[in-house]
Amino acid sequence: MYRKNIFIIVLCMSFVTLLTSCTMNSKDVQLVYDAKAGVGEGAMWDYKNNRLLWTDISGKKFFVYYPETSDMFSYQLPQEIGTVVPMDSNMVVMALANGIFTFSFDTKELKAQVLPDIDTALVRFNDGACAPDGSLWLGTMDYNVTEPIASLYKVGAGFSISKKMDSVTVSNGISWSLDGSKMYYIDSPTYSVVQFDYDTVRADISNRTKIISTPKRWGTPDGSTLDEEGMLWIAHWGGGIVSRWNPQKGTLLDTIVVPAPNVTSIAFGGKDKDLLFITTARNWMQPGDEEKYPLAGGLFVTKPGVKGIDACYFRP
Repeated sequence: MYRKNIFIIVLCMSFVTLLTSCTMNSKDVQLVYDAKAGVGEGAMWDYKNNRLLWTDISGKKFFVYYPETSDMFSYQLPQEIGTVVPMDSNMVVMALANGIFTFSFDTKELKAQVLPDIDTALVRFNDGACAPDGSLWLGTMDYNVTEPIASLYKVGAGFSISKKMDSVTVSNGISWSLDGSKMYYIDSPTYSVVQFDYDTVRADISNRTKIISTPKRWGTPDGSTLDEEGMLWIAHWGGGIVSRWNPQKGTLLDTIVVPAPNVTSIAFGGKDKDLLFITTARNWMQPGDEEKYPLAGGLFVTKPGVKGIDACYFRP
């Protein structure tokens, strides 16, 4: 009887510990804007202007959100848009399906800067981010998401563009280590994150190394960002989660459940950069998911318990 009681006490203590652990690790994910976006993407915090930039790729528009006033503005574009990053308070640079453009908030002028020689019937530009040196790194993706016919590019001063890698299928999350010496990169169908040595003087990459393998049950890894501790956050398309990893060790640290199956991009924002904004997609959900996830395609936010870092701006 004594041993039985001890067993019950230990079992109860274990259950309480597990329950407490789950409670501590859970995050309150809240809806910011019910956009019903076909493919919400490209979240980026413009810290100099206290606003969030993000896109709806299939809806061919980008959004500007001001958390302090809860104002949300949208701008319709002629093509699918994968990336938008700030240059200053008035100008942003963006990747539309066929090339790199600038957009003025004042005049609403959309101006083509470079249209590289790509087969737009097969591929389009997708995700991207700016390096600490001010160059813009972004890639294309196979429309069918099956063939390695896409590439990774760098856009530098004067909107010069150079191809940096071939044999990509779906170019996605790009982030840099805190000291800028490493670049983290995701080609989604590989279910992995690779690391490059990043030359901050030449703005170039070398020594490709696989550092993280993501579980296939979480779907494919999509957008990424870094926090102030140097840890890497990844959005998972098809898994309904955001994950946090130690890129030096390749170990999983945390996960956040999102009320939408296709999680696409993430960005730390807010005045203190303690908010994690999360974009999601409504397209390509499984049968029954529209009823199960009525807020899919929305913009969400949570407080993950760690702060982000300042994003880099494009310097033409």
